Amino acid sequence: MTDVAVLGTGRMGSALAARLCAAGRRVTVWNRNRARSTAAAGTGAAVAESPAQAVAGAEVVITMLADGPAVEAALFTSSAAAALRSGAVLVQMSTISPGETVAIAERLPAGVYFVDAPVGGSVDRAAAGSLTILAGGVPAAVERAEPVLRHLGEIQRCGAAGAASAVKLLQNTAMLTALGALHDTVAVATALGVDRASVLDLLAAGPLGGALRRATSTTSDFPIALAAKDLRLARGSLGAAAAGGSPSVAPVAEATLRLMAAAPDQQADLATLINLEKA
Repeated sequence: MTDVAVLGTGRMGSALAARLCAAGRRVTVWNRNRARSTAAAGTGAAVAESPAQAVAGAEVVITMLADGPAVEAALFTSSAAAALRSGAVLVQMSTISPGETVAIAERLPAGVYFVDAPVGGSVDRAAAGSLTILAGGVPAAVERAEPVLRHLGEIQRCGAAGAASAVKLLQNTAMLTALGALHDTVAVATALGVDRASVLDLLAAGPLGGALRRATSTTSDFPIALAAKDLRLARGSLGAAAAGGSPSVAPVAEATLRLMAAAPDQQADLATLINLEKA
């Protein structure tokens, strides 16, 4: 039985911990706000007082945190990285930049394996074990993590560490800008008086069909604030001008970021950006 530590028990981290507990793994979790580990504890996970306590003795350590600085703090500001046992594998599942990913891999102690493993899918797919796991790292590292990752979804190998993080940003850029296009299309349909049933039928069969499926999902949970963070990471990869918000570099991304910034509830799911009821 593999001992697994999960650092981060937000929406996704709690779902991962619950899935692994259900699969019979011994799971220890940690979260900066201990109260947010209640759900994971209810599914059978032990709750650690610190990241270092969580990872001590674990064979597989998963980080599922909000951003790069949060991963940095959990691993290195604390003494968790130093507490990793030789032969353990760190599976970094948070959505962070490729540069942040490589920097983390390079700072790990000798003898610790690293897998760059952001995921495709939300809490519903995590609970069902049907995530798409984008895996970057040396083959030996991915192979060590594979028995645990198979409980969570299908593994898609992407190359070296950093490559999976890059692919994840590509996927999120496509999905988020498509949602921005869907928002505008629905606004035009409303202004022209096209009835809702016709709008849904037409969009479902067209190029925005995937965006419509995401906008009508009732089981996904991806907060607008985190989605905006991901799109800013993608924009930043285009260089200094894009990172500074130059609309000429990534105009569609900039427009989508403005749409998300205007949302009154930043913790609401992405689907709330699209008001299909008015169509």
